[in-house]
Amino acid sequence: MKLTEKGVRGVEASLMGVAIAFFSLGELPTLLSFGLVVIAPIVMIATGLTRKPWLAAGYLLLLGVAVRVIYIDITGYDSDVLLVTGEAIDRVLGGHNPYGQTYTVPPFGGPGNPLAYPPGNLLYYLPGHLLGNLLAEEVFSSGVVLVGLAWVAWLIKNDWPVAAMGLYAGTPVLVLLATNGSNDTSAGALLFAAVLVLLVSVRWRDSLLLVLAALLIGETIAFKHHTLPFWPFLVAYVAALRSNFSLPLGRTISLAAPAWLVYAAVSAGLVASLCLPFFLASPSAFVDDLTVWSSQTVHPIYGWNIWNVLVRWQDWNAQVELGDNYLVYIQFAAVGVAVLAGLIAGVRQPSQALLFGAATWLLAMLLALRRDRKQDPRQAAISDFSH
Repeated sequence: MKLTEKGVRGVEASLMGVAIAFFSLGELPTLLSFGLVVIAPIVMIATGLTRKPWLAAGYLLLLGVAVRVIYIDITGYDSDVLLVTGEAIDRVLGGHNPYGQTYTVPPFGGPGNPLAYPPGNLLYYLPGHLLGNLLAEEVFSSGVVLVGLAWVAWLIKNDWPVAAMGLYAGTPVLVLLATNGSNDTSAGALLFAAVLVLLVSVRWRDSLLLVLAALLIGETIAFKHHTLPFWPFLVAYVAALRSNFSLPLGRTISLAAPAWLVYAAVSAGLVASLCLPFFLASPSAFVDDLTVWSSQTVHPIYGWNIWNVLVRWQDWNAQVELGDNYLVYIQFAAVGVAVLAGLIAGVRQPSQALLFGAATWLLAMLLALRRDRKQDPRQAAISDFSH
């Protein structure tokens, strides 16, 4: 693909990214969003003629954020997750334990749901809650992913991440997830940021960035504990590097330790500091709320998972036959075996850490019980796997 001898060569992926966004979104409901899509061909021409991928990257960042802002007022709440989170933050600010409670929030009504996520979730959404707009944080998280992809393109001097920007900016289901009241977008953004900063810290051999990466993965786990399977493989990857952490404390004094130990200790320390106060306040309430997805009354078997396959094709209901607790034990045991197998296989490359982490996380999801409000099984699966 080239216009002249120099033409479009070198920016094919950028053009592809803009094209993906253009054909994914199509016609949008407001004049502003419609205009943003219509100018896509102009951006493609300008990018091709100037051979500057940052034109496409800047456009896709603007498009991805603007479309999500517009859809906040259009889609409405299809999930009560952020609404429940807001109520839980109010309880914490009032000096009460957010766990062990059931939150009934309009427009959903009914018996309500508990806070099913660790305290890092409350910390992350605190700014949005104080500003009166939790959904805005999901849009912010989308922007973090888009900026991160643009940064990767700059780091590796290759514009293929710009193509990924187009996919992320314009895929309708990802726009929906950022504006329907769920927290999937932020969970994915935190994990993406944690991995990206870790890889950059290794690339630049920057100890402070390593600490930041550890804090980010700690917050990711404390935000949504389903992301925990990635942690041991990331620690193993850092250990395989056999590098040291060094932090100057003065002209002649410095703090030195194995990098993997610092990474593991800082991330685990953050998780512990966020979770332990609430666990000690009421261990049963904390554990019950974080494993509420196994409850027959709250989350009966539904969606794309192993248990639903057994119900539909073998007429065998694991919840009824085994009970809620055994399903939790089975899931933890399976995840533990998968983690052990991955560590024995060896984690020497970041791609291995991500592959083993994703496979273990997928196994955990297939052994989980899901029932997404107002969603059919296909939407439920998309919601779980999108990040």
